[in-house]
Amino acid sequence: MKKTLILLFLVSAQLMIAQKNMEDLMQKYHQFDFWLGSWDVYKFGTDTLAGHSHIESIIDGMGLLESYSGARGTFQGKSLNKYNPSRECWEQYWIDNSGLTLFLSGRLVEGKMILDDTDSGDKESGLNRIVWEKMPDHSVRQRWSISRDGGLTWTVVFDGEYKPKI
Repeated sequence: MKKTLILLFLVSAQLMIAQKNMEDLMQKYHQFDFWLGSWDVYKFGTDTLAGHSHIESIIDGMGLLESYSGARGTFQGKSLNKYNPSRECWEQYWIDNSGLTLFLSGRLVEGKMILDDTDSGDKESGLNRIVWEKMPDHSVRQRWSISRDGGLTWTVVFDGEYKPKI
């Protein structure tokens, strides 16, 4: 009887731990949900329209698909975004019609999604870092920076503001 109770206790404890781990994992899959929606993208702090973006939840909420088009209508790009539990980080794979391909990875840090290619990028041609931050007015600020010195210094090449389409 005592062994049965101990066994039941151990199984119950393992189930509770597994459930907690699954809850934690599901929360991580939704850390980037603040970016979901249809957006008009402006140069930050201006009324200059840079483009349009639609970010949708895909694969039962396990990933995000971004479809971006430039304001002038010729530039297009897409990204797939997902949390990778085996690496414990977010990953983004970006492609566009200019020929650019990026593979970024990173984490949510103090409310900001910070992804870069410091592990996979080309230090000679430039490393990329993109930071997304939900603003108090529910817009999303995106800052894309490039480093041409192996990540020692960064220069902002795009500072954008995603405003919900009305």
